[in-house]
Amino acid sequence: MKNFLFYISLLFLIPSAGYGQINFSAYADYGLEIINTPQDLDFNQVGPIIADGSTYSLDVHEGNYSLVEIIGVKYLDIYVDVSAEDLTGNNTGETIEFTLNAAYSNQLGDLKNPASVSLKYINVANNAFNIRVPVLERQSQPPNPPPTPPTKATDLDPKSDYSNPLYETFYLYLYGDIVVPNGTAADTYTGTVTITISYD
Repeated sequence: MKNFLFYISLLFLIPSAGYGQINFSAYADYGLEIINTPQDLDFNQVGPIIADGSTYSLDVHEGNYSLVEIIGVKYLDIYVDVSAEDLTGNNTGETIEFTLNAAYSNQLGDLKNPASVSLKYINVANNAFNIRVPVLERQSQPPNPPPTPPTKATDLDPKSDYSNPLYETFYLYLYGDIVVPNGTAADTYTGTVTITISYD
C-alpha cells in the first residue's frame, strides 16, 4: 500500500499603495485585510488515496474547503484574483492534476456554515479566476454614490475594530479535485493557491 499526503497551501498577496504617485481610483487608505489563517486543502480528509486513476474531491457542502475571510469597506467593490497550480511530489517531482473550484458569499448571516446561505459559484477556468464583487451584497438596489475621501474613520485597522460599521466580511470558499494516475509514486504532494485582493 502506498502512502500519499496531499496539501495545498495558500499564499496571499495584498498590493500596497505606491508613494510619490497620484492614482485617483486607488483606495489606499481604506482597510482591506484577510483576517483569518485559512486551512490548507487536505485531500487526506476524503480517505486513503490510491494511485489507480481515481478522482478525489473536496466539496464545500461536505465541509471540506478552505475559507478565506476578507474584511473591507462594505459599500466598495473588491477584486479577487486567484490562481492554483498542480500538485508536485516533494521527493519524486511527479505532478498530479488539481482542479480548483470556488464559491463566495457576501450576504449577512452565518457564512462560516455554507449550508446556511446561498453561495455564488465562481467559473474557474484553467485553475484561475478574477472577480469584481461588492464586499456586501447590495440587495437589488443601485450602487451607492462614490465613496467619500478617506477620513480617520476609514483609516482604522479592520483587524482591530470589527465593530466599525464601515467594514463587512466577504467569504471565499476554495475546494477542488485531484486525479491520481495509475502508478503514481508514493510521496507528499503539495501545491500553492495564490490569492490577490485589491480595491482596484
